[in-house]
Amino acid sequence: MGGGKTKKPLSVMDKEARKRAKELLKKAPTKEAKEAKERRVSVEISDQLIKKASKVVSEAKVTTPSSLAASLGVKLSIARALIRELVKSGSISLVSKYRGLIVVKPLTKS
Repeated sequence: MGGGKTKKPLSVMDKEARKRAKELLKKAPTKEAKEAKERRVSVEISDQLIKKASKVVSEAKVTTPSSLAASLGVKLSIARALIRELVKSGSISLVSKYRGLIVVKPLTKS
């Protein structure tokens, strides 16, 4: 009588298990990391912080995210998000935007 079907060697089974685990690690964090980042930025931007940023921008000729972050004492990513919010609301105007650098100025009152 013939024997049954032979099993795969342990080395092959181990290699397959490591490959599956590696694929799971690659896929899972990217989606969760994006959601966590979006939540963090939206939580930390308050109306009070937007008002402070608006005041700082109105006092200077031009403002960049780094100068806004330094004057408010917040992270650079928060400063960029604040500038995006202020431009969207129309309280400041965008002068130039290139890669990581955003230059804005206060609206002129006529």
